[in-house]
Amino acid sequence: MAWEIAIFDPPPGREVCDFCTAEPTHRLYACRNFMWLKHAMFAHESIGAWCACEICAGFVDAGRWTELTERALAQFKKTHGYSQDEEPYFREQFREIHQLFKEHIITEV
Repeated sequence: MAWEIAIFDPPPGREVCDFCTAEPTHRLYACRNFMWLKHAMFAHESIGAWCACEICAGFVDAGRWTELTERALAQFKKTHGYSQDEEPYFREQFREIHQLFKEHIITEV
């Protein structure tokens, strides 16, 4: 697959939701760094905290991971477009990234 999901860099001086790229951001989640592999040669990494818009923060706080994935997928499709045949691939990529985020989020003790 030629496409890869990446955490987008916002324009200079602006923060966007790390889940769906919406503005403004509402909440910051402390998160341990993690990596995920796309191919044998290429690894991607998440470093530090994640920003969330109000809607995505609501999904994270409620543990509504499927809805979070579907929101991120819909925004990705709106921004980048893809064929119907590619949708399961992208859904799985977002699901995997959100699962890793869930495993590495630093919760209050």
